[in-house]
Amino acid sequence: MDKLAEMECFLRVVDSGGFSAAAASLHMTPSAVSKQIARLEDRLGARLLQRTTRRISLTHEGRGYYDQAREIVADIEAMEAGIGGAEREPRGLLRVNVAHGFGMAQIVPLIPDFCARYGQVEVQLKFSDRIVDLMAEGDDVGIRLGNLRDEGLVARRLGAHTRMICAAPAYLARHGTPLTPADLAQGHRAVLSTNVPLINNWPLVQPDGSVRMTMLPGVVSSDSGDALYRLVLAGLGIGYTADFLVHQAIRQGELVPILREYLAPQSWAIHAVYPARKHLAAKVRRFVDFLAERFTPQAPWQLG
Repeated sequence: MDKLAEMECFLRVVDSGGFSAAAASLHMTPSAVSKQIARLEDRLGARLLQRTTRRISLTHEGRGYYDQAREIVADIEAMEAGIGGAEREPRGLLRVNVAHGFGMAQIVPLIPDFCARYGQVEVQLKFSDRIVDLMAEGDDVGIRLGNLRDEGLVARRLGAHTRMICAAPAYLARHGTPLTPADLAQGHRAVLSTNVPLINNWPLVQPDGSVRMTMLPGVVSSDSGDALYRLVLAGLGIGYTADFLVHQAIRQGELVPILREYLAPQSWAIHAVYPARKHLAAKVRRFVDFLAERFTPQAPWQLG
């Protein structure tokens, strides 16, 4: 087995999280994959993977080998794509990191169309409500909501989202509908984010025209935006929730926006980010173009 094949096999084991999953995607047996990794480690004279009955993890040497091997394979893919011309069919494993709520609501529904258009690309969706290091995690593309950190990444703006104060009809039937910011003090409670504490403070316009950041007592908190949305939908409390999550529920009467005239307008950008490379892999370029096509000039949750 040549060095490139060993390298690609190793990358697939790490990316898929185990020998069995890697074997299935490579159309090999798990034992054949295990033997190939063993041969690679013997040739390098270093252990790359720590194996237990439940999981595998990278050793220090394995992390270094992974980062360099991934760059080499990406450069080979980009080189071949360049030789074939800009219109060559993109191919290979595309790793996409996205927040759970936005991913489930807006990215997952698009994947069937993307896969139908680019049948040689295998998409791996990775959900995380924390900002991850794309290079360290081995991801090709990240979808970021809000301000970007200086991480040496290329960023392409896809659009923006806002937030709305909403509650379920069942909650409002039990607790009453707050008509002014002062009404929130009458026993109302909120679902709160532990991941983005900033959104627990609602910018509400006061009678004198000033904007006061208002935070309600919490009834439940979570680090998952999608979980908080579902709890608001279940009538547990009031939520300051992203429009890309609540737009459909509002149209269907499952959620009611409140205090609209008092909520100071705010918006947060949505970007696709990816590591800067001299030659960008065709699969990354086409996926980012595809997202821009679907989200601009107007995002689907802002239509109608």
